[in-house]
Amino acid sequence: MKYIYYHISEKLVNLTGSRWIVWGFVACILPSLAGCGSTETTAQVEAEEILHPLEELFTTSDIFNQTLTGFALYDPEADSMVYQQDFKRFFTPASNTKTLTLYAALKALPDTLPSLRYAVRNDTLYFRGTGDPAFLNPEFESNGVFEFLKNRDEHLVYFDAHYDDAHFGSGWAWDWYAMPYAPEKSPFPIYGNMMRLQAEQVALVILNEDEPVKPRFFERFIDNRGWDGEQLELVTRDHQSNNILYVPKSDTVRQERNIPFIYDTDLFREMLADTLGREIGYANEGTPEFTETLYATPADTLLRRMMLVSDNFVAEQLMLMISEEKTGVLNTEKGIEYSLDNYFGELSDRPRWSDGSGLTRYNLITPRSKIELLEILIDELGEETALSFFPAGGESGTLSGWYRPADGEPPYVYAKTGTLRNNTALSGYVYSRSGKRYSFSFINNNYVISNNAVRSEMGRVLEFIRDNM
Repeated sequence: MKYIYYHISEKLVNLTGSRWIVWGFVACILPSLAGCGSTETTAQVEAEEILHPLEELFTTSDIFNQTLTGFALYDPEADSMVYQQDFKRFFTPASNTKTLTLYAALKALPDTLPSLRYAVRNDTLYFRGTGDPAFLNPEFESNGVFEFLKNRDEHLVYFDAHYDDAHFGSGWAWDWYAMPYAPEKSPFPIYGNMMRLQAEQVALVILNEDEPVKPRFFERFIDNRGWDGEQLELVTRDHQSNNILYVPKSDTVRQERNIPFIYDTDLFREMLADTLGREIGYANEGTPEFTETLYATPADTLLRRMMLVSDNFVAEQLMLMISEEKTGVLNTEKGIEYSLDNYFGELSDRPRWSDGSGLTRYNLITPRSKIELLEILIDELGEETALSFFPAGGESGTLSGWYRPADGEPPYVYAKTGTLRNNTALSGYVYSRSGKRYSFSFINNNYVISNNAVRSEMGRVLEFIRDNM
């Protein structure tokens, strides 16, 4: 006797007798696979509760039994949700938030980004920032802004009264002040808003004597405290100043330590004047209308860095740029509200969205809305372009060490990661060996096991999809 299981609501049919979804099945007991009855025999029809194999993976997993997990797997060909677990519930997405920022930036900003606004009055050039994070940032090629400011004949006067925001994101932890993943937001970033301490290997690890910090502007802030055998960190930054607390000690590595600096108007002007070799004035009122714009940075260079290596600073500045482009003011909350009202109306569940990067735990989104956004990206950009913004399993970005394909095979996972302490997310696209593309979203919250244990368990699910669907 064999069974044919019909999943009526999701239009899935299994003709092999294996176990499928729990919802709404009728089991037809048949003498053969030819049909559910004959002229001679009346088929026995009975309802059974049968587990989808994905549900079995979740319910029998020692890992997922220690997490709060939302999951959704969507088949675009059938226009149906293959399997879901709590996909309507809100979870903290961590850096999965950047997919929202990606779509908002694609909709709101031009292909070449505005890097500064300016106006000329008599012999003075007034300029203000747009939030573009590329200026003198070593992660990007020169975009021409430096040359523009250096070579102008007029006096330069800086304006920043349109910046209406804090320098840390809403809900960020205060002790991230010296962490390289949380540089301060600002109206006109410079050097990525970080100082880069250059350590070298000698009898002790000391700062390089010839060039101890980049930019050299910060050399005067270095405070050598000496090593008493107790300190664990070579360099850090004082909580409330830009003083670099420096402790040379025994070690065996050469490295660069990236530390955010505290951003303020006077510091920016002094740094810019030092870099350009010319005086920079300041005005916060009485300026002419900024009618001219210098377009300099290719948008896709920022967007791909944000998505592939999960650059928090770029994400935050992009959200400020959206606000500036649409409202004339640099304010993250205004950029988010504008984006939600104008670009995300198709989502079933309006996200609770508080920053551009996902560093705050205030962000909340459902796996269902993540799936919808992933499909919007494919529909509007095309599959090839959409995939180019996502890390490829075993090959690029934050997935270079995860979800490797078999030798000789192309990547089967393209997805955005998300990580906070006790939170791991992964949302994107998975390809089966049959050639089908599925959209998926994992969001795992509130666990005390390691993030890597959760990542590995997500890999088991993705491998099953690749091999069996």
